[in-house]
Amino acid sequence: MFNWAEEWHMSFAGCGFRSIYYVGALSCILERVPRLVQGASTFGGASSGCLVAAAMAVGIPIEKLCFMIMITAKEARKHTLGVFHPTFSLLRVVQRSLLEMLPEDAHLQATGRLCVSLTQLSDGKNILVSEFASREELIQVLVCSCFFPVYCGFSPPSYRGMRYMDGALSNNMPLFEHRNTITLAPFSGESDICPTEGTFNFFEAHYGNVSIQANTGNVHRVCTAFLPPRLETLAEICHNGYMDALHFLKERDLLAAECNPCHVVLSHKFPCCEPEKDLAETENWKRTNTLLNIGGKPQEHQWLDQRITGNLPMGIKKVLCGVCRSSYDAGSWWSSFTNILPVMLQTLLLLPFNVSLLLFKRLRNELQTVNSHSRPVQAHTKSHKQ
Repeated sequence: MFNWAEEWHMSFAGCGFRSIYYVGALSCILERVPRLVQGASTFGGASSGCLVAAAMAVGIPIEKLCFMIMITAKEARKHTLGVFHPTFSLLRVVQRSLLEMLPEDAHLQATGRLCVSLTQLSDGKNILVSEFASREELIQVLVCSCFFPVYCGFSPPSYRGMRYMDGALSNNMPLFEHRNTITLAPFSGESDICPTEGTFNFFEAHYGNVSIQANTGNVHRVCTAFLPPRLETLAEICHNGYMDALHFLKERDLLAAECNPCHVVLSHKFPCCEPEKDLAETENWKRTNTLLNIGGKPQEHQWLDQRITGNLPMGIKKVLCGVCRSSYDAGSWWSSFTNILPVMLQTLLLLPFNVSLLLFKRLRNELQTVNSHSRPVQAHTKSHKQ
């Protein structure tokens, strides 16, 4: 039984692109027992989990968070080698999204309510940051926690003069030791909200305060955390998060904690892209609505199965369907081309060579950038001496 008398926390494990799982889980809680999120004392997270925690701490609508994750995955999938392509920078995309989403007083709202896990580059020790002097500093901390070496580049970002890397490397579940902490992870294990695996588990590994079962399902989940799957698969992962959270609420007898709103199920006549009269007022969300064609004419579609969106709230359905539709309409020739089996096999065989080559090019480009920044200083020093 959940103890409402004590303060409670929520902690999100790092999981890359599978953080869309948290969108489904949180949308279920916000729909069924909103008090569980709105009354939480602290939100903790590492890596991509800290982005979800930050969104909850500063009150970013769950639809915006869903849109950010889906668009990031869509950007990565545009390139032939995804996140490993030298022209794609995952950290740059994340930073740009944070600049657009976070309000001007985000650091004030996050201080004391957000706990971000960081790993020091120098000694590998973990530190937890919960105080932020400015909005820019908050973004720096979040970017530092998302930096996975090599995968995100070779030059770690800095915060207050020190360099840090992915918080999941040292503590993937901050606030884990506190009582009354609700833990969420998109990997089957012992977290409060997580997938359940029906296959045989060889053993259970504990890494960074997160329990992960060793099974074929988790192997696939880890792979799709680093390499974004198809957008339709991400939508299914979101739905799985919703159902797992619903199971948690029923198991803890939390659905009786308050009067539940009516759960609306769409009929077959109305696709989930159907426009709604209540639109958000912010400029960023207006741009999102324009891109998703919210408010336009409803369009029937067949690329997103209704069975994987039927339980999700209307706002989440709109985002998932809108992003999947725009991706479908774009008709990426590479996505279609790689569906051919021989080409897929050839791509997999050449993947190690191509990745090594592109990583070398990325390292060379970063070294050239560092040298270009240092040359003017050297020239100025020489002329000063003369």
